[in-house]
Order: sequence, then C-alpha cells, then structure tokens
Amino acid sequence: MEESPSFYSPGISPFITICFAAGIGIAIGMIAGTTGLEGSARGRMAVLAAGIGFLLGYFLTSALDGTTIIGAIGTGFFAAFACAVVSGVIAGATRRGGTAALAFLTFFGAIVIAVISAFFPPFAILPAGGLIWLAIGRRRRADRKHAGLRVLR
Repeated sequence: MEESPSFYSPGISPFITICFAAGIGIAIGMIAGTTGLEGSARGRMAVLAAGIGFLLGYFLTSALDGTTIIGAIGTGFFAAFACAVVSGVIAGATRRGGTAALAFLTFFGAIVIAVISAFFPPFAILPAGGLIWLAIGRRRRADRKHAGLRVLR
C-alpha cells in the first residue's frame, strides 16, 4: 500500500521556533513601543507587551507544532526588549519635535517584520540584530553624555 503525500509537517526545529518567536515578538514590541512612554510607564508597557507576546507565542508555536515553551518565552522576551528600545527612540524623537509619522512608520515596519518572519523565520535575525545594535548605540551615547556632566561637578 502506497502512502499518499502529506502536507502535514511533524514540527518545526527549535532554531526555526526561536526565529519565528523573535520575529513575532519584535513586531509586538514595536507596536507597543510606538506609544513613546518614558520612566515606569515604559516598564509597565514592556511587561504588557511581554505578556501579550507570551500568550501569542504559545498559541502560534503550538499551531505550528513547534516547542511551545521556547516559542512563548522567546516571543515574550523579544516583545519586552523591542518595546523598551523602540519606546525610547520614539520618546526621544518626540522630545525633539517628531511627529506621529514616525509611530506610523514603526507600526508599518512591525507589520512587515511579522509577515516576513511568518513565512521565512530566519529573517528575524536581521531586525533582532538591528535592535541590539540600536540599544547598544543609545546606551553608549547616554554614557558619553553623563560622563561629560560628571566633569562639571
């Protein structure tokens, strides 16, 4: 008896699960970060994004037959990280006179990242690397700024 070809995939690898979770988490965090909150409100928004990312990551990776715990934790982590970084960028731009167009472009970019990551999960490595680079660069600039202020004491 011949077996008929099946389109059912028995599961996705842990690497693809992590990439998929990163892409979806980054998109969730970017959308939550468009609020441009500062201080403790940014932290609360990051926790909210992590919670939404955790639930959405669990459901999406279970639908794809991936490792659900990796998907849930990965999506939650990347959502919180992206929310914190993007919220800082949006808040800084707003302080300098930025408009709502930046938030719209960020939202549009998040949708593009989510769609591409859904069909080609390894793509998520690029936005994850970009967010890490952005976070490190912002941290270095903040340290340089505060180092100059310490000299004035």
